[in-house]
Amino acid sequence: MHTITHITDRITLVMLNVAIWSGRKKLRAEDLKLGTEVPPEELVSLGSKRVCDPEPLRIFHRIKKGAERTCLQVGTRFLGGFAVPHAHAESIAESLAVLKVEFDTETRAFLAGYDRALEEWISNLPAWEEPIRRAIEPAEVVGTRLRFGYQIVRIAPAEQPGTLEEEVQGLGDGIFAEVEQMARELEGSFEGKEKLHRRALGTFRRIREKLACLSFVDRRIHPVVDTLDDWFARLPDGPIDGPIFNEGMGLALLLADAERMARHGAGQWAVQQGGMPSASDPEDTEAEVVPLPTERKTTVAASPLAVQSAMDFEAEMDALFSEVTIEVDDIDMQDHPPEPACARPVEETVADVEGFFF
Repeated sequence: MHTITHITDRITLVMLNVAIWSGRKKLRAEDLKLGTEVPPEELVSLGSKRVCDPEPLRIFHRIKKGAERTCLQVGTRFLGGFAVPHAHAESIAESLAVLKVEFDTETRAFLAGYDRALEEWISNLPAWEEPIRRAIEPAEVVGTRLRFGYQIVRIAPAEQPGTLEEEVQGLGDGIFAEVEQMARELEGSFEGKEKLHRRALGTFRRIREKLACLSFVDRRIHPVVDTLDDWFARLPDGPIDGPIFNEGMGLALLLADAERMARHGAGQWAVQQGGMPSASDPEDTEAEVVPLPTERKTTVAASPLAVQSAMDFEAEMDALFSEVTIEVDDIDMQDHPPEPACARPVEETVADVEGFFF
């Protein structure tokens, strides 16, 4: 139960409830004039037909994606919603309130022009007027299928929490997978280049912010944040090229691989603890939030980033590129690395983050 409450006591659950009308209806045999010899539904599905222009509906999908990105900036998917640190719940709620106003405004505008838009759609497809008109739904019905809702709740385990502990223990892997998706934006920033455009630093910083805010979830996350901070601290004011560019490329490769991130974090955490964690570690420490599998040693030992080698990040870059030779720095040993402060509160608008994730 400790593992569960250690996390649930520090997170707020954000639930999104966004409904968007598809603008489609089931395609029927009579629409295609197939006659009576039509395969049964158990065998063949005829698909769907559009009963209105899909373009006006795109704005609703964009707002929904914006809401998801807002939650994922400093949160992670959990129990059908998003787990976010308590400190960010209020600012996320404010951002979602703004998006709800936009969604509701767009809904009223869409419904006001609904009939006119239908006639334009039909006029562009005169040969299909009859099947389209058969499927038309009145504006008041369509209006019930456009909704933006959200709930901000605290959760606490019941005496019999079911599989909640498994869900909690999987949070770290989920965070690494989400970061892997974010790091795809960096794919074109290094290949075939000699200098790193500073615009790419925005992606690095968004990744760092997300990891820092959620580092209490999994002990493997904090070392990855340290790795990013170390690289940021050594960035020059001028062009980012040469060894620091190569190190950034290695860092991008690390972030783009969830399993490698997990190994790196586990290895660095083990170094900070003076060796690999054992089964006898106290259960009441933060280090036990997500226990490492017992087979981790065997799996990692075969990797160039083996945790038993006690490499720091620069040594890992040497393993990746065989270009740099650096001695392993002394690492301050501590039982519980402090939870890093988030770089900034969630205050980006949808436009600021448009397209960066998912």
